[in-house]
Amino acid sequence: MLENLLNYKKIDDSLKSKKNNYASVAVLFIDNNEILFIKRSENMPTHKGHIAFPGGKKEKTDKSVVSTAIREASEELLIPENSISPFGYIDSVDTVEYKFEVFPILCFLKRKPEKFNKDEVQKVLYAKIDNLMNETNWHYRGFYSNDWIFEIDNEILWGATAKMVRKILNLTLDSNPDYEPHP
Repeated sequence: MLENLLNYKKIDDSLKSKKNNYASVAVLFIDNNEILFIKRSENMPTHKGHIAFPGGKKEKTDKSVVSTAIREASEELLIPENSISPFGYIDSVDTVEYKFEVFPILCFLKRKPEKFNKDEVQKVLYAKIDNLMNETNWHYRGFYSNDWIFEIDNEILWGATAKMVRKILNLTLDSNPDYEPHP
């Protein structure tokens, strides 16, 4: 079963206690063999054109980091919230551009979306879990110490989203010990 391969924590009450500003993303698993990514619109206030998971900032009506992730995925992918089944999470991560904690929520998605919100998403991409788990498919780009990238349909998965994927899939690609910052 897919869950046995992944590094995650089961959803618990600790996720409900987050009351500060935060963002959540939905890591959507389809048919136990693919993960859904989006290419963010150039109209978005942050992370323009980046490959990411569907997600965004907490709104007043959100009850938890889980409800934020589900609402955001539903809005961006134009799918019903009940087609998303959360099952776990990993610890929050920080991004360079976005100063809030970002909570990755692992979810099953019943079927691939047929359309998406073009105001927020340029396109939807899928990566096979087997390909993501193959460490030889990842390449060290070297702009910073943990700059591992993965290509999906001629797009580059990098940064915080790539770091989340590596953590969820238990990949050992961490920092490059030979990295020296560019002057």
